[in-house]
Amino acid sequence: MENCKNCNKTISGKFCSDCGFPKETKRIDKQYIIEEISSILNFDKGIFYTIKQLVVRPGDTIKKFIDGDRKRIVKPIIFLIICSLIYTIGQQFLNYEAGYIKFNVEDRNHTPITVQLFEWFSKNYGYANIIMAVFIAMWVKIFFKKYNYNFYEIYILLCYIMGISGLIYTFLGIIEGISNFSILQLGIFFSLIYTTWVIGQFFDRKKKVNYVKGFISYVFGVITSLIIFFGIGIGIDVLLK
Repeated sequence: MENCKNCNKTISGKFCSDCGFPKETKRIDKQYIIEEISSILNFDKGIFYTIKQLVVRPGDTIKKFIDGDRKRIVKPIIFLIICSLIYTIGQQFLNYEAGYIKFNVEDRNHTPITVQLFEWFSKNYGYANIIMAVFIAMWVKIFFKKYNYNFYEIYILLCYIMGISGLIYTFLGIIEGISNFSILQLGIFFSLIYTTWVIGQFFDRKKKVNYVKGFISYVFGVITSLIIFFGIGIGIDVLLK
């Protein structure tokens, strides 16, 4: 008889009857690391499978996840972070920017906080996605308030959407970095189309008005996030004067 390493309850078999934690935990070694990486990258229930489902049938896939089928696709926050990391790594190697806003300030020692914030926003699009998703989710909640989804469930929807949007920018950034053709700015166009399509499909694909509301929610969400950034920057600049 041993105590569970997770909840300290007595274990009589191979698993804890209280929390389900195994009696014998596998030692962390080379095989363990390989299995962990494989669990993220495998095509059956890893990052590639998740990307495939979010490209082929995004609305249904996300709805199933929210409804309880959460075994096969990567969890939303982790997925968004992974996609943001992929974007950032590609950006560091190929030096591309999403290009929402660009600033060229000569005197960096006296750059206002507002400009610095927008420079960060432009140069760190992958991480800015996490923030923008909050405001887009807020507008989606407003426009689709008659549907029985709370804010957090809608934020999950946006995490998957913004993750794919980040991959769209990454793909275009790689092409631009290799070919020197300026196509990265098309990213916002493709992201807008994808977001509109997924939101409309998620709530009710048969209602055309849902696609219009999805489009407006995305635009309003991006604008709101920029306004918030601007307001914070102006406030800090005023306080520092």
